[in-house]
Amino acid sequence: MTAPAAWGAEVDLDRAIGELARRGDVEIPPYPAVALRIERLVAGGDFGLDELGRIVQADQALAADVLRCANSAAYARGEPVASLPQAVARIGAGELSRIALASALGGRALARGPLASLRRRAWHEAIAAAVLARDLARSRGLPAEDAFACGLLHDFGRVLAVECLERLASGARTARPMPARFWEAVVDRQHLALGALIGERWELPAVLVEAITRHHEEAPAGARAPGLLRILALVDRLVHLLEDRSAVSLADVMAVQSLPDAEAAAVLRAVEAVPELVLAFERVAPAGDRSLVAPPARPAARAPGEPLRLRVGDASYDVTGFARDQLIARGSAPLLEGALLEVELSGPAPTRFHARVLVSWEDARGRWGVVLMPFALGGAALLRWHGLAGVAEG
Repeated sequence: MTAPAAWGAEVDLDRAIGELARRGDVEIPPYPAVALRIERLVAGGDFGLDELGRIVQADQALAADVLRCANSAAYARGEPVASLPQAVARIGAGELSRIALASALGGRALARGPLASLRRRAWHEAIAAAVLARDLARSRGLPAEDAFACGLLHDFGRVLAVECLERLASGARTARPMPARFWEAVVDRQHLALGALIGERWELPAVLVEAITRHHEEAPAGARAPGLLRILALVDRLVHLLEDRSAVSLADVMAVQSLPDAEAAAVLRAVEAVPELVLAFERVAPAGDRSLVAPPARPAARAPGEPLRLRVGDASYDVTGFARDQLIARGSAPLLEGALLEVELSGPAPTRFHARVLVSWEDARGRWGVVLMPFALGGAALLRWHGLAGVAEG
């Protein structure tokens, strides 16, 4: 019997999660108060941007997120903004409440825990889905703000499912690290039912409830917003592309679904905006929990054809190899597994790009090895990567 089956025999995780839900024991966060306050103010129509700015400024974490979002590719227009009033004006009243919702939920999704890397990945996918859904909705003449909220919340049940698994594992004598695919299979089976609890607890509008409970339907008969559901079904597949490869091309998009040229172009523009918006909500959780995600096998890699260094914040790493869609490096500090980072690759043509940390480990000499996967590469960074990856794949 394989390890995953053995663990399933010892603890029926699906049944245990179902029991938590039936007892009302799933920990559903309250709807974020600051997001609700902004929503009600905007809905009333009698407000000014200064008043919105004061609400945002009172929440330190939200204020920081709003500034980063306003300067991300998803919202940036012209010169960077340096003040909160400018950031609020750029984002706009309609989307500000959605940013406030994302900020509050992100604080929970990115907390520490033995399955933190899986929760972090689910949250990254939620932000990516929000951007893609918003921009596709605009291209189809559908409400962009509703689409952003649908993209953000439609899979939040995945975060709850991971939290339930962490809770069950904490009380199990047999809990041990398992491959990510084992945990994710349980999450896949449970996320719709758990997501429905959010809709019920928060008394969400019918459009958002449909997004949570019916987003896998290709032909949503009788739905209140079938257009938004069709967008979410497409967005789900696009998000998986982003998670599985270093770059997404027009051919990749068309392979998912044949789209008119204007829509395909909108998708590619949205893909380019995803990394910076995900990074705008990124938080580094404190260390301390033993991970229950078994590390993946380290890829077979070829050495770079030239000496290269990778800079991540203030830390520097020697690049030791390239594999398909992956970069291997070694340095003096660990990196948070699952985190999205902005990195700079040295050499004749220094290149900045975003990458996810797949695994980080300490060797016998006290040095740290890391495997990174570039995320949504484009422009000069993609061209540089093609040149380097050719060494590994040739």
